[in-house]
Amino acid sequence: MHVIICSSTQKRIKARSYRFSHLIAYTLLRHIVRLHLLMKVIALTLLLVAAFGWTQARFQDDFEWRFAGPGNGKHCVQILEPADPHTWNDNYFCSKHESINAGFRWSYAGPIGNMRCTQVIEPSDPHTWRDNYICVPHSSPLHLRWSYAGPIGGMDCIRWYEGADPHTWADNYLCAQHYSHFPGSLPSWPSDFRWSFAGVPGGYDCVQIREPADPHTWNDNYFCWRKNKGNPGLRWSYAGRIGGMKCTQIIEPSDPHTWRDNYLCVPPNSPYNFRWSYAGPRGTCIRWYEGADPHTWADNYLCAQHYSHFPGSLPSWPSDFRWSFAGVPGGYDCVQIREPADPHTWNDNYFCWRKNKGNPGLRWSYAGRIGGMKCTQIIEPSDPHTWRDNYLCVPPNSPYNFRWSYAGPRGTCIRWYEGADPHTWADNYLCA
Repeated sequence: MHVIICSSTQKRIKARSYRFSHLIAYTLLRHIVRLHLLMKVIALTLLLVAAFGWTQARFQDDFEWRFAGPGNGKHCVQILEPADPHTWNDNYFCSKHESINAGFRWSYAGPIGNMRCTQVIEPSDPHTWRDNYICVPHSSPLHLRWSYAGPIGGMDCIRWYEGADPHTWADNYLCAQHYSHFPGSLPSWPSDFRWSFAGVPGGYDCVQIREPADPHTWNDNYFCWRKNKGNPGLRWSYAGRIGGMKCTQIIEPSDPHTWRDNYLCVPPNSPYNFRWSYAGPRGTCIRWYEGADPHTWADNYLCAQHYSHFPGSLPSWPSDFRWSFAGVPGGYDCVQIREPADPHTWNDNYFCWRKNKGNPGLRWSYAGRIGGMKCTQIIEPSDPHTWRDNYLCVPPNSPYNFRWSYAGPRGTCIRWYEGADPHTWADNYLCA
């Protein structure tokens, strides 16, 4: 049987086939374009992450729970409840990395003053688990929450498990929000920073420094830090201070192109305290130079206190410190503790920290407080040799908050002992 299709019908079939094939081609093209755009977005995102360090660390990646001793944990705090008989003496919360020391402190007798504390509670446990706290310095990027009923949604959580304790310690978690970097990985000032007036230099991440109203090639100027360091959170504004940040005005009075509302800003808890000078260096500084700008940009400097290490690499208290009454011990750096008016061999006494740790910036004074530093009075009322004006000082942003006791230990302490001094130097302690 033969079917004869007239020419008009054949034309209609061809036209429909043509339209259908075009529709398929158009649909495929749209999908290809969308896929191409998606790939570009993914590539741009990866580029930004690589270039600017826009990553967030995970709590579980940096810390861990240990219920059988500290093991090879890098920096650990013991989690102890003396009233609980269920093997709590070997439980520790630790960092996984040598470079991260979060400054954790544990208390089984209420919150610790001058720290940000989180209550660790198990209502089902009868062994005084209502006054226990884990604490961090106020400057810590960690904002902790505790749960005794499973992990908290939307947070990174680490299980605190003690199998020998029958009082429901199987569902307890310490949780934290995502955070960017620990201060210990931040760049040192000034060695890890640099200025560039010719684009982003290799091996660095940067924030662009620009003033749109200035025609003198400010579009390629950058302030930078080494890629292998943490992102210090710098932000630039050419239109006033940035809310919620610590900002330094970048001003050049001789430049007519609106250089009076420009600011370099850092997070409020940043260890950097920048100062700006448009008339030469004032301290430890980095020059901001734009040769193409005729308005005296040859003598402008960003300055800050010199830092070689930040809290993450600083020595842990008390394990990385020690007292010596017989000179500088091997493997340690020290500050000399002396009182020239005291004849009892104080010339060989030192307070020390491990050489493989950052310099905590300790300074000693036997003639009053040191200006611009955070000082703790070292006093022995029974000693007649002018022990009332002696101070141990640290930088103002130091994480150490020392306390002195001349009547036995008061907290976590290191004994300062001079056996040759008869004036009750057997019960004196530096605590933190």
